[in-house]
Amino acid sequence: MQDVPYTKQLLAKQEALQHMFLRDVDIVPSPNPYAYRHRMDFVTAFGKIGLRKKGDAKIVVKLDKCHIVDERVSYLLHRMREWMDELGVHDYNYITHRGDMRYLTTRYAPSSGQLMVIVVTGREDTTVTPLLDRLQQHAESVVWAVQPRRGDDSHGDIREIRGRETIEQDILGNTFEIGPNCFFQNNLLLLDDMFREILRHIRGLTLDLYCGVGAIGLSAAEKATRVVAVDIVEENIAFAKRNAARNSVEDVEFILDNANHFLAYYEGDTPDTVVVDPPRDGLAPKLIRKINRLGAPNLVYVSCNPKTYLRDLDLLEGYQLEEMRAFDMFPQTPHVELVTRLARI
Repeated sequence: MQDVPYTKQLLAKQEALQHMFLRDVDIVPSPNPYAYRHRMDFVTAFGKIGLRKKGDAKIVVKLDKCHIVDERVSYLLHRMREWMDELGVHDYNYITHRGDMRYLTTRYAPSSGQLMVIVVTGREDTTVTPLLDRLQQHAESVVWAVQPRRGDDSHGDIREIRGRETIEQDILGNTFEIGPNCFFQNNLLLLDDMFREILRHIRGLTLDLYCGVGAIGLSAAEKATRVVAVDIVEENIAFAKRNAARNSVEDVEFILDNANHFLAYYEGDTPDTVVVDPPRDGLAPKLIRKINRLGAPNLVYVSCNPKTYLRDLDLLEGYQLEEMRAFDMFPQTPHVELVTRLARI
C-alpha cells in the first residue's frame, strides 16, 4: 500500500474494522510508517536477492532497497549480491534444491541500534565463510544457520555466531534479549504503546499462552499477582528465563509446553486473566473449548489477523467483547494488530 498516503491507509483499516465488528475502533498509528520492521527474510535465488513474486513462487523480485526496514539493512541488501559474486558464494535454487545460500535474514532492535544478520544455507558444506567475515564489519551479530529441508523455512540450526549472541530491545523499562530464531513482534517502534494497552487489562493470577521470549508475561508481572507463561518453542522459553533473570522479575513461571496440552492437564487455581497472542491462524478450536471450560473472568486476546479473531470470537462461549483497540503494527500493508478484552458473562 505504499502508493496510498499513510493517513488514508489508517482510515481504510479503521473503516474495515468498523465494518467487521460493527463498532467504532480506535487505531494507533506507527511513529514511523517506514523503517519499522524488526525482522525481514530476503530470499537469495536465481542470481537475485529479494522477495518471491506474489502468486508465482518461482520468480524472485530483486530488491536494491526495502523501505520498511532500517537503512543499515537496506545498505546490506544493496551490497549483498556484489559481495556474493566477489567472494564466490553461490545462491540456492529452490526448484532443484541445489546451491548454498537460501536466505538473508535481518533483525534490528531500534532501542539499542543493534543489527543481527542471519545467513541461512541449505547445507553445511558451503562457501559462505568469507561472506560472514565481510558481514562482521557491518553488524553487531552475524549468524550462520543451516536449513537442509526442502520446505520453505528461513529458520535453521545455528552453526556459528560471530559478535553478539543476541540483540537487545527495551520495552517499558525492561531489556529483552532476542536470539536468531526467537519470536518477537515486528514493529518495535509501537510496542510500548501496545503493551501499555495490554497491561491495562491485566489483573490477578495470569496465564500467558504463546508467551514467546516472555515480553508480555514479564511486562504483566507488575500488574499480576503471579504469571504462568507457556510456549512450545524451547528457544523461546530459554530466552524468557534469561530475560526474567536479567530484569529481576519474580513471580513468573515459564513452562515449555503446547498451550492445548498445558490446559488439558492444568490443575491450578482458575486464573483471573488469560492472555493469548496466537499466530495468524488464530486459536485451534480444541484450545478454545479448553479456554471456555477454564472460565477465567478476564480474557485478553491479541491478534494480528482480525479475520481469524472474528471466527474465534464466535467460538468463545460465555465471553463478551468489552474493549478493542487497533495498532498499526504493519504500515504499508493491509494488516493490523488488535488488543481486545473479553469478559466472562
